[in-house]
Amino acid sequence: MKIKYFLAVYSLFAMMVISVQARAVPAFARSQGIECGGCHTAFPSLNSFGRNYKTRGYRLVNASKDTTVTDFTTKINQLPIAAAIISRPYTKDKSGNSEIRAIHEVEVFMGGVFYRNLSGLVVLEAEGEDGFGNVLATAVLNYDVNNALNVQIAYAPTFFADPYDTLSSARRLTAAHYNVLNDKFGKTDNDDKLRHSRQQVSLFGRFLNDRLFYNAGVGGLTGDNVANQSTVGFGRLAFDISPSLMVGAFGLSGKCDITTESDFVSDCGVDATGNVATSDRNFSRYGVDTQLDFGSVRLTGVYLSAEDDLVNSNSSETNVDYYAQAVYYGNVGGHLIAPLVRFQSSEVNDGKDVTKGYVAGVSYYFLENFKGSIEYGSDTSVPSGETESSNFTLQLHAAF
Repeated sequence: MKIKYFLAVYSLFAMMVISVQARAVPAFARSQGIECGGCHTAFPSLNSFGRNYKTRGYRLVNASKDTTVTDFTTKINQLPIAAAIISRPYTKDKSGNSEIRAIHEVEVFMGGVFYRNLSGLVVLEAEGEDGFGNVLATAVLNYDVNNALNVQIAYAPTFFADPYDTLSSARRLTAAHYNVLNDKFGKTDNDDKLRHSRQQVSLFGRFLNDRLFYNAGVGGLTGDNVANQSTVGFGRLAFDISPSLMVGAFGLSGKCDITTESDFVSDCGVDATGNVATSDRNFSRYGVDTQLDFGSVRLTGVYLSAEDDLVNSNSSETNVDYYAQAVYYGNVGGHLIAPLVRFQSSEVNDGKDVTKGYVAGVSYYFLENFKGSIEYGSDTSVPSGETESSNFTLQLHAAF
């Protein structure tokens, strides 16, 4: 046990020393000559300026007004390349199991304006659970016409084009994922999660003086690398009632087609008794969300209703997930500090089994691009016959 605590403390100290010595502003901010705080309320969550920067294809101005003329080679050589290291030097769950993930995850980012109207992002990700194998987490290519019209082809999470934080797992401030993005519901979407990538083609942009954001597209099942046969349609609207208040709606609908093609076999789910789906299954996910900045507080919330055809049946089941989160952006000794609390509820089995819980934590920013977090999450109620779970996590997140 003493060795575990020593390694945890050593990992924390080593990461602090490395980051302080580098004192690096991440490559994306460096390429634009701005600080991290220019785009981030608290890294990695975005502020209003950062949301516009993302929607414009990583530009400071509307693509139609960008008069910069450069040759292709020059533009490619100027592309920012960034990296992030996530360490979880100590985790412990309610059963007493503990882990030391000195290096939990490594990410490499390359993106920006490729050439004229072309922009994009590539993210390579290696996690301990996968043996640190190289994984293409996200690949996006945009053709940016203007603020109102952008064409995106991507292997990315469904609502990747969305610049708000409510539906973005990548921009969460906690180690724990949002339940609405992490639950599989009826397991019809290739038995996978909404936060994972899918092949997709979509349009996105802003209207009404940039107050209304839209995103509409088609794609394959989550995790289906070739989008074979099964098709999903999705859409997203987000309206800025004011610069600090957004209300939105989103949805997707699709079918999991049973196929025996050699390059991909659809996983259309297994029921509680172990019966494997042998017929096509329809599914949908619809919801509403909001994001409010009130002084130094950000409030976010999502309500999602999921409907899935039952395995080998003409009936369907409906389950509802929701979360509500509050973050306070404070200052201690000139350093940003961000305590938060999130309450969430998840349903399975046609809403009959409900799990409720919370996540509470605090992040301290040693630098704009380097933070340490302490987090505790616990169930407050679980279905009959199940045991409540909890988890304590120390996490370090550095971006260069």
